[in-house]
Parts: sequence; C-alpha cells; structure tokens
Amino acid sequence: MKPAVLWASRLWSEPSATVPDDQTTPGTKLQSKLITSTYRARNTRLFCLGVLALSIAGGMITAFGLEIGGLVLIIGPVLMMVLMRSVGGDGWHDAGLSLNLRSTWRWYVFSLLAYPVTISVVIGTGVILGLTTLNLKGVELIDALVFGIVSQLLPRLIFAACEELGWRGYLEPQLTRSGVADLSRHIIVGIIWSLWHIPLIISTTYTQIPYLIFFPLFFMGVVITAVTYGQLRKASGTVWTSVLMHGVGNAFAWSIIQNDLVTIEYTVLANIAPEGVFMMVLWGGLGWVLLSRATKDRRADA
Repeated sequence: MKPAVLWASRLWSEPSATVPDDQTTPGTKLQSKLITSTYRARNTRLFCLGVLALSIAGGMITAFGLEIGGLVLIIGPVLMMVLMRSVGGDGWHDAGLSLNLRSTWRWYVFSLLAYPVTISVVIGTGVILGLTTLNLKGVELIDALVFGIVSQLLPRLIFAACEELGWRGYLEPQLTRSGVADLSRHIIVGIIWSLWHIPLIISTTYTQIPYLIFFPLFFMGVVITAVTYGQLRKASGTVWTSVLMHGVGNAFAWSIIQNDLVTIEYTVLANIAPEGVFMMVLWGGLGWVLLSRATKDRRADA
C-alpha cells in the first residue's frame, strides 16, 4: 500500500472500536480511553482545518464575484460536522438534535428575545448619546422592522443552522468530552468562529472601519458572544436554542441595516454587530451571568 493511502486509511479509521467487555483488563481499558481521546483530538483538528479551508475557498470565489462562494463558506461547519460524526466515527449522541421543548422552553424564550432586546438597548443608548439617528419613527419604523424580520427570518434561520450545527452541535461537545473547562472551551470556539469569518470580511464590503481597528474589535466581540452561545447550549442541552438565537439576531439586525432604519455616526461604540463596544458590554454581561449561574449550580450539586 502506498504511504499516502496508508496514512489516509489510518486517519479515517473508526475511532469507536473497543475491546469486548469480557476481554478487558485495567490496562486495555486505559488503552481504549487513550485511543478514543487521540481520535477525538484528531477529529477536532480536522473539523477546524476543514471549516477554515472551506471558508478560504468561499472567500476566494466570492472575491471573483461569484455568489456561490458564500454558499461554500456557509455550509462548511455543517458539512464538516456531518463528516466527523458519520465518517470520522464521533457518532450523533451529543449533537444536541433533540428539541427539549418541555424542559427548556425558558431558554427558547431567552433565545428569541436576546438580540432584539440588546440591539434595541444599543440603538436607544446611541440615540440618547447622539451617536445614532432614527431614520424612521413611530408606525413607519415598526412596519419596516416587522416586514424586514418576516422576510429575513427563514433564510437567516437556515444560515444559522449551517453554522450552529458545526460550532455548538459539534465543536462545543467535542471540547466538552475532552475535558476543556467552560470558559476556555467557549474562547476556543470563539476564535475558530472569528477566523472562519475573515475570508468573507476581506472579500466583501463588510465594514468601513480600518482593519487594524476592526479585526481586534471583531475578535473580541465574537469571542464574548461565543461565551453566551456556549453556555446556552450547555444549559438547554440542545443546539436549536443557539440556532434560534443566531437566526433571530441576524434577521433583526439585517432588517435594520438593509432598510436603513438607523444611521450610526460612531460605529466603534454604537454598532449593533458583535464588534460594537456597547454590544460587547451587554453580551459580556450575559455571558458572565450564565457562567455564574452554572458555577452556582455545580456548587449546589457538590
């Protein structure tokens, strides 16, 4: 067998193979755990490399003016998740695909309201401080906002599912099984999530802020946001709360942006995207509350 073929066969060999229970000894059990841990780390690296490679490919295609590049980028996380769970042998037991509506309905309410409330607070603060101007008011503003949300919601939920099934449906559970602590886990996911966006940002007119200012703010904002998403995924036990929050947030924000409902004079502070300083403060607070709540629950169970 050629070396490259041999390497590929080992790389994709089934990680879940174990020794029968009646033939196990303490030594073989330890060996099995080490093998499983090794395969898990391998698959996690492959997932990250795969989504970043597809992101770069999508960004390059988009830079040539082909809209299919956006599709290549957006399907990366869900595609790699399916490959790792089906072909890579990670299985589906911790993907969080159950809705859990009865036991976690409060988290669905949280997911539904998180972005509309925080974005509204940021806009209101901007108006008070003279950083933001409302271009429509009263009934006209509400009508335009509602119409924009309704028209954007379904596609934004689909796009959100493609992302979240990768980030919170695969990468978070993989790091959890590897014993990575909550905050460290969310930071890792946030960094990969940020890097995944870079080709899209560079290949489009995503921002008017100079990159030297924008990218540090963007990385901070996405990592801070990832903490709330990660704790929501952990607390609800399902990936669909993250999908709902992500989709509603994008629909709400893009309705405001695409319909030119507001003019933001100082975007570094008052931007309604994750890189806005006001948004970082609010979502940092949400993440801190959820982490503190999880810590109290662990102490109560101890």
